[in-house]
Amino acid sequence: MGHRLPSGAVNPDSARVRARDRHVHAIRSDTDLVSAVVRTASPDAPIPACPGWDVRRLVTHLGAVHRWATSALVHGRPPDSDAAAGPPADDELAVWIVDGAAALIDAVQAADPEADTWHPFPLEQRAWVWGRRQAIETAVHRWDAQHAVGDPSPIDAQLAGEGIHEYVEMGLPRVLQREQVGAPSTSLHVHCTDVDGEWLLWGDGGDYRMLPIHDKGDAALRGPAADLLLVLMGRLDRSVLDIVGDPAAAAAWLDLPGW
Repeated sequence: MGHRLPSGAVNPDSARVRARDRHVHAIRSDTDLVSAVVRTASPDAPIPACPGWDVRRLVTHLGAVHRWATSALVHGRPPDSDAAAGPPADDELAVWIVDGAAALIDAVQAADPEADTWHPFPLEQRAWVWGRRQAIETAVHRWDAQHAVGDPSPIDAQLAGEGIHEYVEMGLPRVLQREQVGAPSTSLHVHCTDVDGEWLLWGDGGDYRMLPIHDKGDAALRGPAADLLLVLMGRLDRSVLDIVGDPAAAAAWLDLPGW
């Protein structure tokens, strides 16, 4: 007979707990890399991936997001307006960004991934969402910061695959709604070549549809998960990917505003 956990206990071997631990590790390591950029780069150094931003603004944004997410997770409700108070002087930014991430990590680790929470995303109101969302947010902005001063280290492939899923599930519908455009009439297959991850995107009378399945589309984007994520997030040129099928069908998706 298997061992039964006490009521309310968290199974340390559950898939959600393992994912939480990976996300915590990613938040910590990527924030440390952002802090290293702050210590060595000018705060006025521009961020090519975010036009109009510099290192100071990127770090201010990321640190504020960490603090906002921590408040939401700890209190289970929309944060107060002062939950993400502004950063200190430039010479304290490197420590400030790490301190905010440390508090976020403590909150993520303390929460049962399946516990009820509040978040603003169109997903189940469970604590696991915060760990994944913040790990992806931190990884992409770490890449932005490193790209501003040299060659960025790659985003972890498994995390990038999660980022692609999050984007096609949540991000792209928000782009279409924000830009008030319909989904293309063509279909697009997105296929990771280094980790498991495939999605089919298509338009249905202008409405967006997506399924995480292997299926043939009018066009396909194939490549490592990190490259796919960075192309979809507007960080890399589409030429780094293998585009199969109808080039016009692929372009209809990749030319959407906000990509």
